[in-house]
Amino acid sequence: MTSTSFELRDEREQRARYAAYLGQARVGCVSWILVRKTVLLAHIEVDPVKHDLGIGSLLTRRAFDDARTEGHSVLALCPYVRRWAQLHPAYRDIARKPAAGELAALSALLAAEKTMRLLHQDRDNTR
Repeated sequence: MTSTSFELRDEREQRARYAAYLGQARVGCVSWILVRKTVLLAHIEVDPVKHDLGIGSLLTRRAFDDARTEGHSVLALCPYVRRWAQLHPAYRDIARKPAAGELAALSALLAAEKTMRLLHQDRDNTR
């Protein structure tokens, strides 16, 4: 049995995300949006061929660990990340749910994040 080694990169400054690479190929990423002292994890994607390798879990754990180290709470908006947080009780101290007054603003942020992701994808595809 061979093991697969991934490199996790902090790309928050360039692309507002963490990314996983296998060699030079990006095989996954999780978005990171910092609003005051809360990190919004709005989206995660993993190459469909690599779904069973734990990449999503590695990326999510890295985002939660860095949020904790930097003194932030985490608002898991992505269904995968939300479920991951439920299954990892060691992170309950920093995971939180949206307050009622935040829901409208979060919807707008999610729409903006999706637009930015699509713009980056288009730019990457034209290189």
